[in-house]
Amino acid sequence: MKTWAVARQMIAEGIRMKIALVFIFLIGMVVLGLPFSISGDSSLTGAVQSFMSYGLTTAGFLLGMLTIFLSRSVSDEMVHRQIFLVMTKPLPRWQYVVGKWLGITLLNAAFLASVGLTIYAMIFYIRYTHPPADDRFDEAELKNEVLVARHALPFKLPDFSQSAEQEFQRNIEEGVYQDVPNFDPAKEKDRLMQKYNARWRVVGPGDFRIFEFENVLCNRSKDNTVQLRYKAQVSGYAPDEIFRALWRFGDPYKGTPVYEIPVRHMVDRFHTIRVPADAAAEDNTLMAYFYNINPYPGEPQYLNVQEFRASDGVEVLFVVGTFEWNLFRTLVLMMCKLMFLAAVSVLMVIVFSFPVACLCSFTVYVLAGARQFLAEALDMSSDDFATMFSSVKEFFVQSLIHIYDMLHWVIPDFARFDPVESFVSGRNVGLVWVLQAVSELVLIKAVIVLGIAILLFHRREVAELSF
Repeated sequence: MKTWAVARQMIAEGIRMKIALVFIFLIGMVVLGLPFSISGDSSLTGAVQSFMSYGLTTAGFLLGMLTIFLSRSVSDEMVHRQIFLVMTKPLPRWQYVVGKWLGITLLNAAFLASVGLTIYAMIFYIRYTHPPADDRFDEAELKNEVLVARHALPFKLPDFSQSAEQEFQRNIEEGVYQDVPNFDPAKEKDRLMQKYNARWRVVGPGDFRIFEFENVLCNRSKDNTVQLRYKAQVSGYAPDEIFRALWRFGDPYKGTPVYEIPVRHMVDRFHTIRVPADAAAEDNTLMAYFYNINPYPGEPQYLNVQEFRASDGVEVLFVVGTFEWNLFRTLVLMMCKLMFLAAVSVLMVIVFSFPVACLCSFTVYVLAGARQFLAEALDMSSDDFATMFSSVKEFFVQSLIHIYDMLHWVIPDFARFDPVESFVSGRNVGLVWVLQAVSELVLIKAVIVLGIAILLFHRREVAELSF
């Protein structure tokens, strides 16, 4: 109850802070103003996706900044000596620290819930007021590919080990590797498998490829759909930069209907094909056949070469949940990051004055958000084969790399728990992802930071005695 009393006091102080009102006003301007200023790619789907992306990203950043400023309550109580009165009461110091953190967390939860509800309402406002680019497909695309929770599955790559082994044995018999220095059979077999993999991904004119998907756990009703998403990397395409091809879905040997879908698609772009869900078999497999032919009679034939690159990925998507629960899980992931940041802010104001604590908290916030980018930048600054003592520059760069690696034990990677891109594209924000965020950001790292804060606060002299 004492912890809850401190939390309630923190909530009351946070509501009275003028800086909190400024951030709430800014968040309200962003969430309520964006629908009137964003059009995306002029389509209804683009407008909704742009609003969700900018709205959630901006609101998350502003709430992070607000979290840092809310910790000023602890600093003000120390500067104005109000904490002397608090510490004379039978209140353990750990309850004071946890209570302040809990108060900031509850304020963030209230603000984030308000943001979520407002974004949800504004999405439907855009849906019913923005003119669709195409009356037939725009609304269907929004309904089936954005305002849903879809699970994505990659296709089952064929096994090239036997072909690679056969070629490897032939090369041995022909003496191909006799003069190769430091020959490694394992690396050579891996190279051969990659060669067969790359060759399989290229589909020449008139050729075809079979993509098999397993564990397609969708509702197999004909009224439902599954989506195939792929990118068209084409060479030898027509002057209009559109390639023609034929997709065939279903497996008659397993008793499924067969659907043929001719396509005209722009090259070098991602495309989505909707297929009736009963094309999936009862054993939850889906067969997709790609034919590199022009199925449109009367049109000129071009010798297109299609490549399905591993970096682009061919995947099938199907609905596994509702948009509302997907939004809720997205907000929970955002909340986990705010809870960790609140713990860092409380720790900093216990150790430093508020201006220094604010700067340190913001630094941690930036490092957590840009962790992957900074790691790649530092890695690119260092030569691959240079040692730490090769030059002054290498000593400085590699020292920074080692320091940055040590900071990773405490500072998490916020980008790893950023659900906005998945949510905006209608992909499922999985429960496992949420549980990982709760475990790492809250139960482990936030608890560690709060433990350090309690230890330092316990050793700090904050009370005065008078006789």
